[in-house]
Amino acid sequence: MSQLYHLLSYIPLNFLYILSSLISKFLPHVYRRNVVKKNLVNSFPKISKFELDKLISNFYVHFCDVFFETIKSYSISTKELKKRVVFSNFDELNHKLEKEEKVLVLASHQCNWEWLLLASQLNLNQPLNVIYKSISSRNIDKALIKSRSRFGSKLIESKKALLHIRRNIKKIGIIAVVADQSPIKKNKKSWRILLNQDTAFFKSVEYLPRLLNSHVYFASMERLSRGNYSVKFDLISTPNQNFNKDILSEYVRKLEDQIKQKPDEWLWTHKRWKYTREDI
Repeated sequence: MSQLYHLLSYIPLNFLYILSSLISKFLPHVYRRNVVKKNLVNSFPKISKFELDKLISNFYVHFCDVFFETIKSYSISTKELKKRVVFSNFDELNHKLEKEEKVLVLASHQCNWEWLLLASQLNLNQPLNVIYKSISSRNIDKALIKSRSRFGSKLIESKKALLHIRRNIKKIGIIAVVADQSPIKKNKKSWRILLNQDTAFFKSVEYLPRLLNSHVYFASMERLSRGNYSVKFDLISTPNQNFNKDILSEYVRKLEDQIKQKPDEWLWTHKRWKYTREDI
């Protein structure tokens, strides 16, 4: 599997997009359409059938593009990646790091989070520490780790993250986490309302800023055109605010605003609301 992943990554993006367009036509009929539809209806209860069908179609087009862009991540050049992912205020983060202040970036499954990781590392002069959740397929997980770390980022498995951070806190300058992932039942969690639904988030999203004494940013990513993205970092909290501010609620507010602006660019195939507070 990893060899196929590697070989596909060397196909030019233009050809990968042709494959993406073809697959996006039939994928809604075979992969999680019911999950996507349920998530969208619950999130946008007033949506018409016409709007819903159009949104589902647009989502699968974007979903397939991100899938092939993720494969391309394995071999994409630094020059091409810098051209395709542009940042409006990355110097703000670097300025904090130059002063030896810590930075926590809260990202989401909006647009292409894989390219966001890689392109961010290219703009840093120190390793980007990334908290990630391993996936069940060992071969795919290995391929993703290799791809994500190819420019120097350090991957920290979520189960070991807090222990690793405590042990290495003096060496860590910047950490990123895709914070809209769904915790499993045994994880410590906090609940917020996201898109009209009671939603579980990792408790660590509240705890990390206090542990790190860091500035907290929301990574706002927007798709400009096929394969081209812009990123802005919105400040959520500063070290002297972290103990008094509801950082998670601010993150959720920004996440919801982002999703509502471009709903087809979020990851609707994920079973984000697979259990309720009453199930715990």
